[in-house]
Amino acid sequence: MKKFLLTTLLSIPLSVFSSTLVILECELLEGGTMDDVKRINSDWVVSVNKMNQKKVSSQVLEDVLSYNSGKFVYIDTYEDPVHWGETRLKIKNGSIQEINDEFDSVSRCNSGMMYDAEDS
Repeated sequence: MKKFLLTTLLSIPLSVFSSTLVILECELLEGGTMDDVKRINSDWVVSVNKMNQKKVSSQVLEDVLSYNSGKFVYIDTYEDPVHWGETRLKIKNGSIQEINDEFDSVSRCNSGMMYDAEDS
């Protein structure tokens, strides 16, 4: 019984600490600033987190040492792929269209990747 309980307890962190990461590589458009990007992204996080009980976090990675001035990366963390899909569907259906329009006015994202991540 102790072995079963220990095995069960040790397997819980794997499910608790897994998440889905979406990484978008983007660039500033003429007239856009990193301050604009960060402000809009903060508004996006607040709005997306009002849509669902599950929470999204987001980071903006700005070049510090690079030859690609004006490029940046978003890393959005969702609880799981289903959470991402539910959020994406609501966004696609116009839930936060004004924020998407703001993003489009200052930046363009040219590539994206999605990963399942687990702490190890």
